[in-house]
Amino acid sequence: MDSVGSRSSEPAAISGSAVVSGSDSANRKRCRSVSLKRNFSRNLYQLIVRQLHNDGFFSAASAVADATGVVVPRLDENADRLSKLVSWGISVEESCVSSLRNFSSTEVVERYIRASKVYMPFHISESSSVGQMAYRMSERFTSSSLGGVLRCVSFSSDGSLVACGGTNGLCAVFSLKTIEDLTALEEIRQEHQYRSLDGSSGSGCGVRNASNKITELAEARRFHEHTQSVETMRFHPSKPLLLTGGVDGTLYVRDYSQPNNRIVHKLRDSVPIRSGVFHPSGDYILYATDDTETRLLNICTGNIMTPNLTSSMRQPLAFVPSVKVGSFASPHKKGGDVGHTAALCGVDFSSDGRLFASCGMDGSVLLYDGIGGNVVASVNNAHSSVPVTSVTFSRTGNILLTAGMDSVARLWDLRRLDGAGNSFTEVMSFGEPGKCNHRSIRAAFSSNESHVLCQDTSLLAIHAYCVYTGDTSYSLTVPSHMQRGFATSPFCNAVISGGEDCRMRLWTPAWTAV
Repeated sequence: MDSVGSRSSEPAAISGSAVVSGSDSANRKRCRSVSLKRNFSRNLYQLIVRQLHNDGFFSAASAVADATGVVVPRLDENADRLSKLVSWGISVEESCVSSLRNFSSTEVVERYIRASKVYMPFHISESSSVGQMAYRMSERFTSSSLGGVLRCVSFSSDGSLVACGGTNGLCAVFSLKTIEDLTALEEIRQEHQYRSLDGSSGSGCGVRNASNKITELAEARRFHEHTQSVETMRFHPSKPLLLTGGVDGTLYVRDYSQPNNRIVHKLRDSVPIRSGVFHPSGDYILYATDDTETRLLNICTGNIMTPNLTSSMRQPLAFVPSVKVGSFASPHKKGGDVGHTAALCGVDFSSDGRLFASCGMDGSVLLYDGIGGNVVASVNNAHSSVPVTSVTFSRTGNILLTAGMDSVARLWDLRRLDGAGNSFTEVMSFGEPGKCNHRSIRAAFSSNESHVLCQDTSLLAIHAYCVYTGDTSYSLTVPSHMQRGFATSPFCNAVISGGEDCRMRLWTPAWTAV
């Protein structure tokens, strides 16, 4: 009779034929032999059998061994290894979840803005780790030519994918891990060849040929439905969906999880689409066009709503259904009405979806209630009477980052309103003011929001400014080629950019201490 304590009476090895014989053995369902040829499957079943035997479940151990057809020698050797591995895995998973939660709550721009300019605990402002962060960035990878000037680039929410769109209507999605792995292998190969460690001589395939191969292998998806320039690209916050919009007035939402790039939603507008962003829930899309009003698209129903703008910014209002897409008319602004008076350039949602912001060619920035759609605050001439081309919320939603055609990036504290409660306060600005005639000027936060990145007036360089000191920490420069678009990774110090040479570039920290 079996008992929990009678392990010595068990055989030294368990196999399927050692436990069940006769007709019962024939009725057992065995896995295919090919599965046991895989080391992972065989090791997994051996660990399960050992753990069951170690815990005293001898019959269950024999049943698993018989069902899988695995042979387990030396049952008492590392018998509790499975429980240790599972315990370690759970602790690592909890640690990752905790790290992600801490990253989202602590690595925010308020940590780096000086205490005199924003509400921040004094002990954090005096911390030795604040204000001491500087990086050297190097050009890690340059893709082959994608056939058109790259106007927009974007990271996925987990930072594993990058997407880019060009003036030729091309949209492409790349695997960042594949790019990094293949680039690392190519660097090692070239170093070995340079040192003649591989016993070869000659140049082999050049850097350009290697770049072409890496681009081809790393490209996960490609689609070409847009007939004109692609102006905006955004990944869905949780699903494998990609938003694209362009000058041709079309907006696509694609499912890139399958090779056929199934179109989930298609929208046709009468004016060019300049910017678009998913709601944090993923159920809505907010987009900006050359019209003066933002549009909110319900992905599930296909309905489009626009904010109901009136002169009162305190009265609770609601989104109102828009007229049929394709027949928008420029709204007539009355004396006390609020709203943009020129084409829009950018929109963005706060992380909780309670607020969204828009900016336009009239130089104004508007802040809306994300639920009702009413304007809660606005700033006219936010960038000295020049158009404001981009707007971005910080991770907490308390700080707003804008960029204008003066090549200056500005931070606005949304918790500090003026006496009337209708305008928010500027706390910092970065960059030298200058005249720029390009709508491509953008500003973005680094992954931990310690830096603000913005192009200069020539668009030949992207400068990273330390939020604490206001100084330039590093610059990403491409001689003679304007960088029309760039994006920062959500979790690491990596930047992708695209420009007039039709190539996408990946910038990563150099291994040189500063």
